[in-house]
Amino acid sequence: MALIGILNTARTLKQGATMHIAKDAPEYLEAISYVGVSAREMEKAGISEGDDVVVISDHGQVTVQARKMDLQPGSFFMPLSYLANRLVSAETHGAGVPGFKNTVVTIKKPDE
Repeated sequence: MALIGILNTARTLKQGATMHIAKDAPEYLEAISYVGVSAREMEKAGISEGDDVVVISDHGQVTVQARKMDLQPGSFFMPLSYLANRLVSAETHGAGVPGFKNTVVTIKKPDE
C-alpha cells in the first residue's frame, strides 16, 4: 500500500558534518539516503526499517531507505540534499527559496 503525505526537508547534524568530507563519500550518502516515516505508517504500508522505498512527487522521484522516526502520520522527513531536491519544486513564489517544507509525495515499495 502506498503512503501519501507531506515531505519536510531540513539539515541534520550528520548530513551537515559529512557534506564537508565529500558529497560522494559513503558517510554523506548514508546521511542523506533515507526518508523518515512514522512506525504507524510503516506498519500500514508493510514497510520495515531499512527497506528500499520510492519517494515520488510531481517533480521527480528517488529511491532511498525507510527509517522509523517520531512523526505524525502523513508527514515524512528527508535530510536536505540533492536527493531531496529532486522532489521539490524550483518555484520560489518570489521568496527566493523553494518549498522545502510542503511537497506532497507518495512513498511505496519499489515493486508496487
